Amino acid sequence: MKIYIAIICCLTLASCASVRPKNATDYESQLGYPDETRNFVIINKKVFDEPMLGVMLEYTNKQYTRDNIDLYVYPIANYSWSDTEETLSGEMERVLAEVDQAIEYGYYQGRGEETIEPFQFSVDGDNYSGLKASFELTDKNDVTHFSNAYVFLEKDKYLKFRTSFNSIDTVPWNGDDAVKELLPTLEVPGESQYMADLRAAHKQRVTQNLMNLILQAAQQKSAEGEAE
Repeated sequence: MKIYIAIICCLTLASCASVRPKNATDYESQLGYPDETRNFVIINKKVFDEPMLGVMLEYTNKQYTRDNIDLYVYPIANYSWSDTEETLSGEMERVLAEVDQAIEYGYYQGRGEETIEPFQFSVDGDNYSGLKASFELTDKNDVTHFSNAYVFLEKDKYLKFRTSFNSIDTVPWNGDDAVKELLPTLEVPGESQYMADLRAAHKQRVTQNLMNLILQAAQQKSAEGEAE
């Protein structure tokens, strides 16, 4: 049950690209990931032409092959993400909006209300902290899937997991085990020159717009003072 939704033209930084820029992240050589772990095996990899979409890795459960674990690695669409909580919350809202749009397009019948909570764990002394959303998703065949979305930050990128477990095959469980098994194995590339240039240009525009607003406010105040 795969839905690929590309809502990228309205992203903060990006303009849609038809050919992947040469100075964007090379996920083929720079991203480290496992082809197979104890419980999961990769069945698909897709590097998107649009750099803001990054790369998608699709894993399946060895025991329950109708279960899906999708991992997306893609750059943060801003020049600053120092407020980790706000950055994660904003991205989780977009993740859930993508699911709702898929429902509007008719790929699913609907979903239950989500529960959002912090998600933290440690492996071999390394700590991982992100956000988790849980909800039930009903497909077009009226089959319920126990679905989760997870968002993490690593370097200048989001790491997003979308897990879906078929209720016919499995007892009600979530994707925690999949995330704990896969996330620590990833080696995420650093900022690409493409993103560095894009962020610098965006920061300059924001700074210039702010200065223009300050100047306009000062001129208006001065004009009001002269009028008095």
